[in-house]
Amino acid sequence: MSYTLAETADTLYRNGRIYTVDGDFTIAQAFCVRDDRFLAVGTEEEMAVYCTPQTKTVDLQGMNVLPGLIDSHLHVIGTGEVQKRLYLMLKTKDEILSMVQEAAQNSNPGEWIIGQGWDQSKWAVPEFPSMEDLDSVSPNNPVYLRRACGHASWANSLAFEAAGVDANTEDPVGGEVLRRDNGDILGVVTDAAQSFFNSAIPPMNLEQLEELSLLAQGEFFRNGLTSVHDMGADPVVIGVWEKLASEDKLQVRIYSTLRVPGRPTADEIIETMRTYFSQGIKIGLYNNRVTARAFKLSSDGSLGARSAWMLEEYSDRPGHCGNGKLTDEELYTITREARKAGYQMVVHCIGDASNRQCIDIYERVLSEMPGCDHRYRIEHAQIVEPSDIPRFAQLGIIPTFQSIHMATDRNFAEDRIGDRMKGAYAWRTFIEAGSTILPNGTDSPVEPAPAFPCMYSAVSRKDLNGLPENGWYAEEALTREEALRSYTIWGAFAAFEEELKGSIERGKLADFIVIDRDFMSCPEDEIKDITVLKTIVGGQVVYEKP
Repeated sequence: MSYTLAETADTLYRNGRIYTVDGDFTIAQAFCVRDDRFLAVGTEEEMAVYCTPQTKTVDLQGMNVLPGLIDSHLHVIGTGEVQKRLYLMLKTKDEILSMVQEAAQNSNPGEWIIGQGWDQSKWAVPEFPSMEDLDSVSPNNPVYLRRACGHASWANSLAFEAAGVDANTEDPVGGEVLRRDNGDILGVVTDAAQSFFNSAIPPMNLEQLEELSLLAQGEFFRNGLTSVHDMGADPVVIGVWEKLASEDKLQVRIYSTLRVPGRPTADEIIETMRTYFSQGIKIGLYNNRVTARAFKLSSDGSLGARSAWMLEEYSDRPGHCGNGKLTDEELYTITREARKAGYQMVVHCIGDASNRQCIDIYERVLSEMPGCDHRYRIEHAQIVEPSDIPRFAQLGIIPTFQSIHMATDRNFAEDRIGDRMKGAYAWRTFIEAGSTILPNGTDSPVEPAPAFPCMYSAVSRKDLNGLPENGWYAEEALTREEALRSYTIWGAFAAFEEELKGSIERGKLADFIVIDRDFMSCPEDEIKDITVLKTIVGGQVVYEKP
């Protein structure tokens, strides 16, 4: 480590079962902290040399300690937003309509009603809903409800009017206005078609962005997350985080990807990114609270919305292959510009066509501009043609995944893609093909932020109801050690921060959590129920369970 540490401890933590997640997956009894760093880790006897009469001692009473968890794919503002707006996760269609009706009754006419989280695959009739459903409960307020995946939205007539969308509106590249057989608008839009509504909904002001950021931070700390990778902020939002950090209000560590807001066209992305890049990368600002050194794109949509871009048509929608958003040359231009500016590339790819396009473009740019540790990422890497999986390791591309998506998508994935499941949610296949770094996350608010249900799905290949009994394609499961690495050191590596965090080792940031049971040995079905008792960031307690 380049960081020089004084050799006396501020605090000794002893009598614990400490999973360091170092290279050997060492289990320690104790560790010392000085300032915001781990000073030493090992046995209680080994720690004695660092302690003075002034050293504070914390008896862990045999409790289990893990490194601070790292969610490698979520949305900070969105996580805060669901605490202020309608959160529709796991709600039936009738329950959602009742929630909208109540919100309309408590709103002024014309005020927008916004929500997130509906999923038609879990309804009694698993079909996309209509605008008339919402019109019946909100005739005087525009309603805009994002699907759980974020890649489709359900709106009422007033919202469509405000967005300027009618039966004559053409589908934009990379999105659809879903229609009935007679051509009339149904009430749902996907991906790039959401841009019509993004332009009509009043934007949030700086005070609202601050409030949502702090609400999200509280949610993170309750769930043991000390670092998060935000999947798309513009300089305004990053400026909000810098302000909060300068005031010591932001304590969670944010690794942010820059992203052009909304559903922009390729030309808009290229024009705006050059402005972003002119401001330069930001690394470790405000005592490692804010970093912005990556650029994020979405190459397609989601499987649930049938907007993931597939090489062949959907099994349950003949003639439709999803919605690719960028041509090869557009993605090449963006990736090359980012490479020249020193930015890490991060691209959302769900479908096998999207994944292949991204791998091809990464390979082309890296062959033209070799050298430099790129750590290019493909977010989700959800459905990959099996012959493309080894290319990730060959090119040094990091596949990030959200294991809880497997549990959710199990309801419809086989209907959508049939025998292409061989390359879907294929974590073990990736590892056996040489990909040794698989960062994990929730995509919150697409899924709730708690990490342990996500790790449970990675290990069990089951949903949170324990189904199916023997696991879904159980041969693709991770071990418990791999699942823990996916939420710690692997996430740190994906952010160029493995020397700074992700394990409990001398010289690293003193970010760690105390949990109520042993992650490595508790019954498998209990993993999802693990509770965080304390969250510590930089040696300071930021959350303690009441």
